[in-house]
Amino acid sequence: MQRRNFIRTTGAVGTAGIVGLAGCADDEPGDEGPADDGAADDGATDDGATDDGNGGDDFPTDDLTWMVPWSEGGGTDTYARQVAVPMEEPLGQSITIDNRPGAGSLAGSEWLSTRDPDGYTFGTINSAGAHFTWRANEVEGWHIEEDFDPFAYSGVFGYTLIVNNDVADEYGIDDYGSLRDAYQDGDIENFGYQGAGSDSHLTTLLLRDNYGLEYGNEVPYDGGGPTMEAVISGEVAAGFATNTSAVNAEESGEASAIVNLMDIDLTGTWPEIDRIDNYGDSLGWITEFTLTQLAPAGTPDHIKETLSDAVEHAVESDSVQQWSEDTGNIVQYGDVQESEDLWYGIVEQMEAEVDAAIGGFDEFLALAQE
Repeated sequence: MQRRNFIRTTGAVGTAGIVGLAGCADDEPGDEGPADDGAADDGATDDGATDDGNGGDDFPTDDLTWMVPWSEGGGTDTYARQVAVPMEEPLGQSITIDNRPGAGSLAGSEWLSTRDPDGYTFGTINSAGAHFTWRANEVEGWHIEEDFDPFAYSGVFGYTLIVNNDVADEYGIDDYGSLRDAYQDGDIENFGYQGAGSDSHLTTLLLRDNYGLEYGNEVPYDGGGPTMEAVISGEVAAGFATNTSAVNAEESGEASAIVNLMDIDLTGTWPEIDRIDNYGDSLGWITEFTLTQLAPAGTPDHIKETLSDAVEHAVESDSVQQWSEDTGNIVQYGDVQESEDLWYGIVEQMEAEVDAAIGGFDEFLALAQE
């Protein structure tokens, strides 16, 4: 069998991503954001609420920052930018999207865990993908479940496979079978995925070992946006996209979505899209994600409720509902309790799933570092 190597190209992330990230969140100068301007420290109450004369009930009184642990243009970023604008109306303040990609979402996630629990900095971290990546990297110094307070979720999305249109036309690729055959025949070689040591990395290995996708080189990128751009440009012949960013890829005219890796039905958007479960077992456990909004642990309940209500307002707004109808992206609101029920206990569940699929995380790490 041909040896498969990781290669580095512009925008790619090497296997150095498969490391713990403890202690790196504050390495960047000037990244403090609104939560670190000293205002909260001047009058913090014992429960972490800002003392503005009303026990923090006037929250928010300043602009907010929404951290997205992926690059611009991917699914998580696209959802955030759709939801942020209508969220501003009930909050009465502006929201700035802060993209902090790196290490399969762990760089931005760790950074968020170190922010002040005052509600002014929150983020989207996707379950169960982030839980998988945190566990796979054997991170020390912070915990994916214990260091965050979930307050809402806003939608569900997941992975599809996209192919460069020129490549597809040349080799007749229009479903998973023809994509697999093109790799096996050596017509195409490079395959792009979203982050070394991440959920899409494991899915890439499963596609190779269980579904016959014999790519020559697997190329990691920092999220769906860069992976999509690599496919559009032809840097890789095919690769991962979320169903959200796959819509953007098709709108470019340079790439097409050909395989749904989820259990979620996407025929409303792509009536003829192929499904991976036509070729083997479902991969929904590793390819479907819930966009969970989180604040640093210790954020006061009334602040979480305020933020959650704003997410609900945004999800139900005409603009977001119209976007959902136009693109097929699933928007769905979950409140504080529902998001907590979803978030906690996923690491343990993921350990069981990975053990059944590939023999455990140790086996995954060994394969990932071939």
